[in-house]
Amino acid sequence: MMERLTRIILLLFLFTTASLGLVDKTWAQDSQLKKQLTEISQKSDKKSALEELIILYGSPELTIGEKAEVSLSQGKVLFTLHQYNQGIDAVNNAIELAQQSELFSLKAQADKMLGILFYYQGELKRALKAYQISLAYYDNNQIIGMNMFAIERANLLNNIALVYTSLGQSNLALINYQLAEPLYARYGNEEDKIDVRYNIAALLISLRRFDSAIDILTVVIDKRQQLKDGYGVASAKADLGIAYKYSGQFALAKANLLSALEYFQQHGFKHDIAAQLHNMSELYNDMFDVEQAMYYGKKALIISEEVGHQKAYAGSLQSLAKAFFYSGNFKQAEHYIERSIAVGKKIDYQILLTENLAISALISASNQQFIKALKEQQQYEKSYLLTSNNTLNAKLAEFESEQLNQKIVDLEQRRKLQVLQSAKIEQQRNIIILLLILVLVVTFFIYRRYLERRLTQELELRVKQRTHELEDLTIELEKANQVKSQFLANMSHEIRTPLTAIVGHAEAIIHDDIDKDKVQEDIEVIHGNSLHLLELINDILDLSRIEANKFELEIQSLDLVELLQDLSHTFTPQAQQKHLDFTIEHQLPSPFIIHVDSLRLKQILLNLCANAIKFTENGQVMLSISRQKEQLIFTVSDTGIGLSEEHLAQVFEIFTQADNSISRRFGGSGLGLTLSNQLAKLMSGNIEVSSELGKGSCFCLTLPYQHDSNDSIAPLVASPAMDSSEVFFSGKILLAEDHDDNRRLIARLLTSLGLEVIVASNGKEAVTLCVAHQPDLVLLDIQMPEMDGVEAFKTLRALGCNQPIYALTANAMSHEVSQYLGLGFTGHLKKPIERKHFIATIAKYLTNKPNKSAQINSQDNLIRQAFLTSELINKAEQSLSQVDLSDLIAEFKVNLSKDKEELIRYRDKGDIKAIALLAHRLAGAAQMFGFIELNQAAKELETIIRKGSMTDKPEHELIGELTHCLVDEINLIEHQ
Repeated sequence: MMERLTRIILLLFLFTTASLGLVDKTWAQDSQLKKQLTEISQKSDKKSALEELIILYGSPELTIGEKAEVSLSQGKVLFTLHQYNQGIDAVNNAIELAQQSELFSLKAQADKMLGILFYYQGELKRALKAYQISLAYYDNNQIIGMNMFAIERANLLNNIALVYTSLGQSNLALINYQLAEPLYARYGNEEDKIDVRYNIAALLISLRRFDSAIDILTVVIDKRQQLKDGYGVASAKADLGIAYKYSGQFALAKANLLSALEYFQQHGFKHDIAAQLHNMSELYNDMFDVEQAMYYGKKALIISEEVGHQKAYAGSLQSLAKAFFYSGNFKQAEHYIERSIAVGKKIDYQILLTENLAISALISASNQQFIKALKEQQQYEKSYLLTSNNTLNAKLAEFESEQLNQKIVDLEQRRKLQVLQSAKIEQQRNIIILLLILVLVVTFFIYRRYLERRLTQELELRVKQRTHELEDLTIELEKANQVKSQFLANMSHEIRTPLTAIVGHAEAIIHDDIDKDKVQEDIEVIHGNSLHLLELINDILDLSRIEANKFELEIQSLDLVELLQDLSHTFTPQAQQKHLDFTIEHQLPSPFIIHVDSLRLKQILLNLCANAIKFTENGQVMLSISRQKEQLIFTVSDTGIGLSEEHLAQVFEIFTQADNSISRRFGGSGLGLTLSNQLAKLMSGNIEVSSELGKGSCFCLTLPYQHDSNDSIAPLVASPAMDSSEVFFSGKILLAEDHDDNRRLIARLLTSLGLEVIVASNGKEAVTLCVAHQPDLVLLDIQMPEMDGVEAFKTLRALGCNQPIYALTANAMSHEVSQYLGLGFTGHLKKPIERKHFIATIAKYLTNKPNKSAQINSQDNLIRQAFLTSELINKAEQSLSQVDLSDLIAEFKVNLSKDKEELIRYRDKGDIKAIALLAHRLAGAAQMFGFIELNQAAKELETIIRKGSMTDKPEHELIGELTHCLVDEINLIEHQ
């Protein structure tokens, strides 16, 4: 009986720990590997140890989890070598491998090591984040009533408190010390308790409680000497020296700092050497010994830069700035303080930045830059006041830190009392355990009988519920199957009808069964039905992308009035053929510029208007547009067949129409309204519908919008007509484009506007020409050989090029545009060229200066100038539309033969990367010259190759077919 009960209790414990994540697939590494790693890590020659770890990591016999542990060991060795950046890379690799292998305990250890590396680098906020991620693992894997990771948690809380102390957030540091204190008190050893005292002393120094800090550090040094902890004694002496310095006891400060420095130098602790050299420099600055301050400051600067100790590096720069200021060398002082500010901003070292403002103000005043000095002084006062606002928290932290210090002093007494009570508690615990076991045995058998009856009842109830659910699911599946069958029938008809026409006319052409004079008519029939099929497939693909959350909007500027004119031109002839009235009503100014995905908005309105005309036999169809607050309301109303209440509820469901007779009578797949509704939701809008059977329907699209009011300024004075030969703009533009035809086309457009164009075929050439000619505006293609557009941009900025630089690319997805802007590009221009936006961009930088005689010092002149700029853009756009590009188009067609030969050669060699680059070039150029089918074929090929490269599984067969299709498209263009 007892054996059975023991097994049950053990199983219950294992079940509990597994449910809390403690048995989460622990990384059971081979004991031989652990032994090997321990031996390597204990080697005194750390460089040799690192080489052995690198060789071990490359062993093919290691699992991913074992590689993670080896990589973590590399990070620890690199830390001892002061190679912090390499150590961070190694630990990040260990984190990634541990995550892949679900070794969460190992990942928590690696996160803690990452925090240590960041802390020693001076990256305090990144260190804090890493510590908190590690702590979250141990917090989430605690069992109620148990502290399995007490010391791990206490150490992390201690480290987090140190970070908050360095950040000057004393109240948060105190909170973490208070959380760590009971864990150390119960589970820690003597060394842990001394470490807590030492850290509290550092907190007191940050709170300017130097006397209390000196008392605690004196005790800490004595305790660590008893434990023969040389490094700990040196660290405590270093902080004691700082406390003496701030309290004005310079002799004691110097003695303690030099003692600590001597120990660190003897043992090669470069990180600590850099910190103490900086502290010595600060001490001599406070003593106004400029020569010694410079000596120690320069040494600290060299070593801190060598080991990557960014806090010591920034502080050393500040110390040197002070020393040179004291010596009267204001130029050098300004040089060092500016470098200190730059490093301080990089690591968000707010205390240093505040001090630097005061020093910089003094330097500026000494250089007679009084306005600059005044601004820096104001910034210092603002920062100082911000710090003063936290006085209450600091005072509270002072009070509570004293209480915490008193608690730690009492730890020894509490420990002795616990030792005396432990024997009594152990006896009581044994008796209680025996009683609990007896109670559990009795309770277990009673509860087992009860549980059997209850489980039987619950099982019966669940069986009934599951049966009902399965019945409901069966009904839903049958309905879904009916909808699917109806959709397939509709799609079969929709696809078969144009395919029949395509196949029939194609066979007639192949068998020469038609008049040669009518071949063009048959080709037009094939082309028209192909476009219909393409539109149908695009609708299905759009819905699939929306359902898979892979659909992205392309936000751009749109003149809504022009869109409405396009709709009028599209639907007025259709309505007239059915003897219907089609009208558009609005009170919008012209132009009315909004920022929206113009293609998708037009797609929605086309669907709504087309449906209205399709289902209306007589009467009228009206599209009206109104504005309410920050929303546009598009209302499409008709006098058609209308919808019943039953069909109205299903109008936006996918693959459905009112009934099958509707599809047979009017045609269509039933996708339009579903797709329109989904697109509206993606654009943060919605579509509502009201209808009455036999009387008509009303569809209302509500869409939020952002209106560019600058584009709708009404003219006050009529501008003079511009001569066709007038020069619209003046200045130099550098155009970098690797595709010859694209480059010639864009250059001709720019030249026709009166601009001087400097062309480059790659990024490297663009950098050279930009430095030589200093253009007013730079247009960089992104994908170019030798040096791409992003690299060229970075090089130009590094060389001091401050001109506006625009990314000129066909990569116009929202996340790609955000990436370019994040890099620092002035803006983005989409290919193919949108002429109005293109001209407006040029007008920002290269508009001719107004005639002096026309300048009027009044508000009216500003409005007139805005109108003249808008008028100039319109005239320039009209001028571009008249530029003769026929020779360039002919030359593009000729060059396609060469591209086709290269494409076939790459396909035969299986060079997928070269095919992707050529497809990208062809897609952009085809779109620029208006060859839509060629653009789509090239873009589809490029997309498939890109997806294959991301998964390392290219679909060679599909790539071959799409390459063949692209060659066919080129053949069609060549024979036109």
